[in-house]
Amino acid sequence: MNPSVVTIISAVVSMLTALGVSGLLVAFFQHRFEHQKQVRGLEHDLKEKRYKAINILMLTLLDPAGLVHIKDHRPDLGNIDDVVKELRTEMLNSFLFASDDVIRSLTEFIAQPAHDRYIKTAVSMRKDLWGTDTSIGNEVLQFFGE
Repeated sequence: MNPSVVTIISAVVSMLTALGVSGLLVAFFQHRFEHQKQVRGLEHDLKEKRYKAINILMLTLLDPAGLVHIKDHRPDLGNIDDVVKELRTEMLNSFLFASDDVIRSLTEFIAQPAHDRYIKTAVSMRKDLWGTDTSIGNEVLQFFGE
């Protein structure tokens, strides 16, 4: 066989091998990226659901009259003490997914429930979920009569 034919065949085999390996690498990294994207999406959805539930519990603690409406969906929350216990459980569970700022502000709220602590916790949750800062602060307390 002619040496130039062997060189051409060798070059073609090398190119096909390189393309096959690079194709496999591209497919592997694409799959890995998509999997991580899916996991982050699931984490975000879980976090959003938990934060909404926590917000409802905090608002109920601030305005116990709202307990009547919660009982329709959560008959196990019979009184304000049940709400506090549930909020503490949510706080402990939040160690699995919440940012440090959310955990700190939620702990402060549970220790001394107040509208300003609610706002601080909600703002921390918003930043944790969406990464956005806000200029909203204690000025919204005027709507609560505080």
